[in-house]
Amino acid sequence: MTSVQFKNKINDFWNWFVEHEEKFRIITDPHAAREMLDNQILPFGVFAWEIGEGQNKPHTLTISPNGNSKMLRRSQAIIGEAPDLKYWEFFAARPARDWDFILEMYDSFMVKQRIDTSDWEYLFRLTPEFKIRVLLYAENIDFLDADDKISASDFVVNSIIGEADKIDYVDSIEFIPFVDDTQEDDIKSLLEMKFEFESLVDQL
Repeated sequence: MTSVQFKNKINDFWNWFVEHEEKFRIITDPHAAREMLDNQILPFGVFAWEIGEGQNKPHTLTISPNGNSKMLRRSQAIIGEAPDLKYWEFFAARPARDWDFILEMYDSFMVKQRIDTSDWEYLFRLTPEFKIRVLLYAENIDFLDADDKISASDFVVNSIIGEADKIDYVDSIEFIPFVDDTQEDDIKSLLEMKFEFESLVDQL
């Protein structure tokens, strides 16, 4: 797809959205609404999208690049052409959010468990490329398997700093099994992560 074709496709999408946006504010058929947006968004690439409640306007549409930097540039191009609509905010990646630090996930018996992530701790390490390695330490996730731990860590970091900043500045996220002597002086409460991250990014 050429740049002109891509721009025309973006314009067609927003013209379509303006025409149909009421269907996504007042959803009477969730399956049909999802299929309509899938048919319009997924031709741009492998995005995840979600509709939610906004902070400044009643509704949000987020087109998430699924953690992929190339797809982020594409979602930013799409959202960059979004119209100014009375009821809608638009995001090119999952934004940071105000939340209670409670994460809900299913254990191996498919029982929903509540995880208080405010008990988690973290520390940052810089790579030679000046990207941030995020090391997490948590004592309340033993029931999660390896894939669920990855999902949990991605969700938590996305929620604290936002998906776009995670893509641009974070090299990796991993749980550490214990805190060793070299880490004890650096490790902090997860509640401090946003402030330290913003301070560190200002220096990069």
